[in-house]
Amino acid sequence: MNEDRKLADPTLVCTCNALYVCDIVEAIDIGEDDYREILALHGLQPRCGECRPHVEALVSEH
Repeated sequence: MNEDRKLADPTLVCTCNALYVCDIVEAIDIGEDDYREILALHGLQPRCGECRPHVEALVSEH
């Protein structure tokens, strides 16, 4: 994970895959609630896993 990149843009959730809050919300809105499925919907795979807690928090909030 690139901390500097994440600090520069608070909407960036996953620096490995360039996944943003809006991408995650889009996946949630169509019914996804699993970390891996949310990434897969956007053609991505988990890499370092540092974003998982943030993704799961967004799922819980919605």
